[in-house]
Order: sequence, then structure tokens, then C-alpha cells
Amino acid sequence: IMRDKLRNEAIHFHELIHVVQWRILGPEQFLRSYADGLERVGYKNSPLEVMAYDAEAAFTANDIFDAEKMVAQKLS
Repeated sequence: IMRDKLRNEAIHFHELIHVVQWRILGPEQFLRSYADGLERVGYKNSPLEVMAYDAEAAFTANDIFDAEKMVAQKLS
């Protein structure tokens, strides 16, 4: 099962969204925002996770978009 996940591009794209969030917010703000989301609404409803899952779904649907621009717009 783990090998299947290693080949799953959608999972890698989801994690890439977190990398972009980290870069835009900076480590301290990213960690604060991520922890706050987990504490307030749980994993699946955490704003940073929702953003990553939405982007993953768009990626899986073969939508073409600028991931960095999308993250920046949603964070502003």
C-alpha cells in the first residue's frame, strides 16, 4: 500500500500545496495556522488542509491552474 502512495501524484501535489503555504506564510505562521486549524475544527476542516484537498481534487480533475497564485489568493 505504501508503494502505491509513493506513486500517487495527487498526494504529492497535496503536499506541494503545503510547501507553498509554508513558503508564503513562513514557518512560524504556517505552524501557528496549522495548529490553530487542527485545534479549532479538526484535520479535515482545517483551513490549510481544506485548501490542499481542494487543490488536490482540482489536480485530479486535470484542471489547469497556478497553484502558487491560488494559495497566495486564498491566504490573503
